[in-house]
Amino acid sequence: MKLLAIYFTGTYNSKKVLDKVCNELINQGNEVDVVDACCDEVKDINMYDAMVISYPIYAFNAPLPIIKYVKKLACANKPINCLVVKNSGEYSFLNNASSLKLASILKKKNIYIKNEYHYLMPYSFVFRHSDYMVWKMKQAVDLFVPQDVNAFLCGNEQPIKRFFLDRPFSFIFRIQRFGGRFNGRFYKVDLNKCSHCNKCINNCPANNIMLKDGAIEFGKNCLMCQRCAMYCPTQAISVGLFKRWQVGKAYAFKEQLEYQKELKPRFCVRSYKRYFGEYESRAKVGESDE
Repeated sequence: MKLLAIYFTGTYNSKKVLDKVCNELINQGNEVDVVDACCDEVKDINMYDAMVISYPIYAFNAPLPIIKYVKKLACANKPINCLVVKNSGEYSFLNNASSLKLASILKKKNIYIKNEYHYLMPYSFVFRHSDYMVWKMKQAVDLFVPQDVNAFLCGNEQPIKRFFLDRPFSFIFRIQRFGGRFNGRFYKVDLNKCSHCNKCINNCPANNIMLKDGAIEFGKNCLMCQRCAMYCPTQAISVGLFKRWQVGKAYAFKEQLEYQKELKPRFCVRSYKRYFGEYESRAKVGESDE
């Protein structure tokens, strides 16, 4: 089977998830073409048998680059099944609304989301997860992805779970897209820290950062993905009006055997317990099968 894998990534978490998905698909004898929704050409969907979409959840919605890309797809000549793998920093059921607009667009293209999975990956905004929590998240993704990909390939559907007023809820929080454009203009670079490596300019997925008269300037197309701030080698960038929610440098995803308490242990604590409880249960099932 030949699959088209479309992704958008801010701080590379969604790409990490997609890489695992694609490796599993390839290991099972499938062919996968991977495209970046921000910069790659729109593919002819009729060349493929199925589709994968990977994205981070932004304010309970799919990121705008993903929406724009799928809108450009041609209508498929035959029904195409789609696997969605999304990620966020909290395992809230409210995030189920993130794919509603996406599903509506795809349906008009004769493409149908059959399986949808929500994985925990560390926050790029709001607060910083501990290294231990990040390691646990990586362990969970490593376990979940092979099982979930196999379910998709076997036709064991896992559709989105709906909740009351999910559509108006998702619509209201799309204001984040306009807020990002507004707040992005207030991003600043500390020239005393800046090493002039131009990584922020070269790596911005929205091409929103430019060098003008020797100074780094931010435009009006910011996605608030935080890539520039998290991957700045000298931590010279502050993220505008929300700098108190800035999480700092990129996560290492290294093994941590010692438990570390979260900075905000009461934040979504039940959802974290539910997610890692599912991890423990599925890990035990895997051990018993062996």
